[in-house]
Amino acid sequence: MRLTKDSIIPWGCVFMVTFPNKKIYVGSDTARTARLDYFKYFGSPIKAKEEMHEELGKYLTENKPYVLKKEILHAAENVKVGDILKIEQKYIKSLNAKDSKVGYNR
Repeated sequence: MRLTKDSIIPWGCVFMVTFPNKKIYVGSDTARTARLDYFKYFGSPIKAKEEMHEELGKYLTENKPYVLKKEILHAAENVKVGDILKIEQKYIKSLNAKDSKVGYNR
């Protein structure tokens, strides 16, 4: 079943990933399996995906260790998908994550 903004999910979250260059990406997980997938899901940016891959590519091709830090900014149980998405947008705005000097959100 496809989720809509009115779908209620067992658990959803808004998270922030900090890259080695200190830029951030704010995303949300609203999949029905979000709680189970938390440690392996780092978002699916569409507009900045290439820029993010370029940043990580430096570490992968040079065999350098790197750390991605993932923080939960907000989490809720039995929540509407639309509510999580609204909270995600508030964090993107408050953290200035759309500024290309600060983050990867577009």
